[in-house]
Amino acid sequence: MTVEDSHGSLSRGSVGATDRSTARNTLGDQRRLMPANARHAAQSAIDARLRTLVDELDLPTGTTIGAYQPIRGEPNLQPVWQAWFERGFVIGLPRVVAKHEPLVFGRWQPGIALKKGVFDVPEPDPFEPVVPSLLVMPCLGFDPRGYRLGYGAGFYDRTLAALGAAGIGVAFDAAEVSGFEPAPHDVPLLAIVTDRRTLRFDREGVRHPSGQR
Repeated sequence: MTVEDSHGSLSRGSVGATDRSTARNTLGDQRRLMPANARHAAQSAIDARLRTLVDELDLPTGTTIGAYQPIRGEPNLQPVWQAWFERGFVIGLPRVVAKHEPLVFGRWQPGIALKKGVFDVPEPDPFEPVVPSLLVMPCLGFDPRGYRLGYGAGFYDRTLAALGAAGIGVAFDAAEVSGFEPAPHDVPLLAIVTDRRTLRFDREGVRHPSGQR
C-alpha cells in the first residue's frame, strides 16, 4: 500500500468497528452534523485527489465509470462526473434491482432526468444499461487496508465481485474505522480517496480498468 497525505479541512477520525451497527450510526451522525464550510472544503479536496488518481490510471476514451448521486450526506462529486463525461468517458449511475443482487448501471449525461428508485437512490430516466469497468463508490467508513464500511446491504461488494471491476472508495477522512474485521463477502478496493489522503493498494486478481494489473 502507498499513501499520499496532506493537511485538509477535517481531523482524522478513528471510530471502532467491533459493532458494525454502532459504527454505522456513529459515522452517519458524524457526517450528517458536519459543518457546511468543512463539507465544502472536504468535497473540493476529494474532487482534486480523485481527478489525479483517475488521470494516473490513463483510461482509454470510452471507458465506463460507475459513479453515484449522493444521499445521506455522501460527498457530492458531480463536477467530477461532468468533467469525465466531457473527456469522453461513459458515466453510469446505479440502480438497485433486488435484495442480494448486484447493482446495474444506467447511462448518465448532463441534463438527463433522474428519478428516485429503491432506497431513494437517484437513477437515470430513461435507463440505458451500461457496464462499468471502474466503480467510484461512497464509503460510510473505511479502514487503511482498503476495506469499505457501507450501509450493510452488500450491494457494492456483490457488484464488484460480479463485474470483476476495480473499485475506488471516497470518504471524509474522519470516517476511518479501527478494529475492522472484513466479512467473507467484503471486497477490498483498489484505492480510497479522502480529503487528506489517497490510499492505493496492489490487489492481486483485481482487473484494473486499463486492462493491466
